[in-house]
Amino acid sequence: MIQYAPYGSKEFNRFIQSTLENIAKSFDFLFSRDELIALVLGGGYGRLEGGVLRTEGNERLYNDLDFFVVSRDIPSWKQSQISRMLKNLHYELSDELGVEVDFSDLKSVSSLAKTPITLMWYDLLCGHQVIWGNKHALQNLPRWKAEDLGISEALKLMLNRAMGLYFAKNYLDGSDPEKQADFINRNIHKAYQAISESILITEGNYHHLILERQQLIQKQDLSPYSSHESLKGLIDTAIEFKLQPEIPRWDTNEFRERLAEAICIFEEVYYAIWAAYFGVDVLDLKSYHNLLSSHKDQQSSVMSIAKNFALNVRDCGINPAQFAEYIKYPRYRLFYALPWLLFGSAETPESIGRVLGWPGTNDRASLEKRYVELWQRYN
Repeated sequence: MIQYAPYGSKEFNRFIQSTLENIAKSFDFLFSRDELIALVLGGGYGRLEGGVLRTEGNERLYNDLDFFVVSRDIPSWKQSQISRMLKNLHYELSDELGVEVDFSDLKSVSSLAKTPITLMWYDLLCGHQVIWGNKHALQNLPRWKAEDLGISEALKLMLNRAMGLYFAKNYLDGSDPEKQADFINRNIHKAYQAISESILITEGNYHHLILERQQLIQKQDLSPYSSHESLKGLIDTAIEFKLQPEIPRWDTNEFRERLAEAICIFEEVYYAIWAAYFGVDVLDLKSYHNLLSSHKDQQSSVMSIAKNFALNVRDCGINPAQFAEYIKYPRYRLFYALPWLLFGSAETPESIGRVLGWPGTNDRASLEKRYVELWQRYN
C-alpha cells in the first residue's frame, strides 16, 4: 500500500487510496482516453508527504488534492467542455472530502517537452502519482535539475505567501478572528516554509522533498537572509506542521505576536532574496524600487513585450508616460506595491494608485482591493 501521509495510520492511507480509486472511476465514467491521457496527483500527497489532521480521535485530510490533467491534442471547444466538467467535479469532490480538490488546466502531451521550468512543474516531475491513464504520461517533460530553478521562482513563491500573511492579518484585525484560527496559523507556517524553500532555491540547493529541505536548511547559514536567530527553529516547527498539522488553542495576543514576528522575518528574507536576484549586497525600499523599475524582464522578445503591453493596457488603460512599466509583465506592479501592502512602507496613495493602474484613488481599502484583484489574475 502506498503511504501518502507518512504520519497517518494504515487506515488513513487506505482511505486516501480508496478516494483516489473512486476519482479514477469518475474519470472512467466522464472522460474518454481518446481525449485525456492521464490524471496525475501532485502536491504533498503526490510526493508521499501529505499531512494528517487529528481531531477528536479521527484522522482527516488537511492538504488540498492537486491534480494535473494531461490531454491529447483536442479542439478548443472540446477543451472548454472538459474544463466545465472538471470544474463541476471540483465542487462535488471538495464538498465531499472537506478539502479543495483542484484540477489543472488541460496540458497537452505534445506541449510537455516545451514546458518552461517552474517550481510547480519541477516538484511535479520529481514527485507524483498517476492515478488514471498512462503511467508514463509525464515522460516528455524536460529532465530539470534543482539548480535550474531561477531566483525568480523563489520571488514568485514569496509573493504568494506574502498574500497569505496579508489575508491572515486582515482576519486577525476582523470582527471574529477566532473563527479563522486555522487559516491564520496555517499561513504563518506556510510563510516559514516558503522562506526555507526560497533560500534553498537562491542557494541552488533546493530539494523537492520537505524532510530533505529540513536537513538542508539546518546546514545553511541564514545570517545573510535574516538576523533572527530563532528562524531555523521556526522553520522546523513549520515543517512539522506540514506533516502533522493541528489547530492551536486561540489566544489573541499570542497570534498577534506570532504573525507580527513572521511578517518581520519575511520582510528581511524578501529583500535579501531580491538583493541576490539583482546582484547587490543589500536593499532598502528606495533601491528596491529603483532596481525593480530599471530591471529588464528575463523574457524580452518582441512577442513577450507586445503581450505585456496588451495585458497592461487591459488592466490599466493607456498612459504613454509609463511606457517602461507597460512593457513589463504585470506582476511587476504587485512586487512594487507589496512593501506598502504588507510591510507598512510609507508610500503615498497617489504613487500606489499609479502603479496599480488606479490613479486618483486615495482610499487605502480600495487600493488594497485593487491589489488583490491583480494578484488573483497574475499569481
